[in-house]
Amino acid sequence: MKNDYFCVPIHTLSGEIVALDLRSGESNDPSAPPGEDPETVLLNQLLTLEQYADYFSQRGLLCSISINFQLAKAVVKSSFLQQILSHLPFVRLKLSEDFPNLHDGPDNPILRELTGQLNILWLDDLGAGDANLNALQSSMFEAVKLDRQFYLDNIDKPFFTILIAHIRQYTNRVIVEGGAGGLQLEKLAASKIWAVQGYFAPAVALETLY
Repeated sequence: MKNDYFCVPIHTLSGEIVALDLRSGESNDPSAPPGEDPETVLLNQLLTLEQYADYFSQRGLLCSISINFQLAKAVVKSSFLQQILSHLPFVRLKLSEDFPNLHDGPDNPILRELTGQLNILWLDDLGAGDANLNALQSSMFEAVKLDRQFYLDNIDKPFFTILIAHIRQYTNRVIVEGGAGGLQLEKLAASKIWAVQGYFAPAVALETLY
């Protein structure tokens, strides 16, 4: 069945692919299009990924899906969505740093319910300025991706390695987007960055994975 999804590969610094970041061919915005129910949007993504479950499981790959506040509420309210997610253990729900009251951690009822229902969360866009490192301190996030501009602005500064070391107190899986050049890769390796996104390989259409 044809779909408009594509995937951005996430690789270790040695080039090994560890995850795919699912995107829509129409937009990177995870919110529902006007007039479309957010639960339907997420349901379509999950049912599409279900067709590729063997691909992910056989290769030991993860797949991140961006969800906003609307979609997060849909997940915690829908036992059907939760049931589907329970059969897709490779899926990771990715929240942006601008998620409402993200800094509250487990005191945020939506976050508490998501993790209580055994969803594994990733944090996107860290450093974009909408929240601070308090979002990490509850250790609710399996992986964290740095905001691209924040990374580019700070990779060559002396405190970058110290910053990453602080983040790694709460998660060993730090992802950067668009790492380039041998010297930057050396610095990322010295900082024990887990993976880079969009550097080793271009995005691919989901339907071409098989």
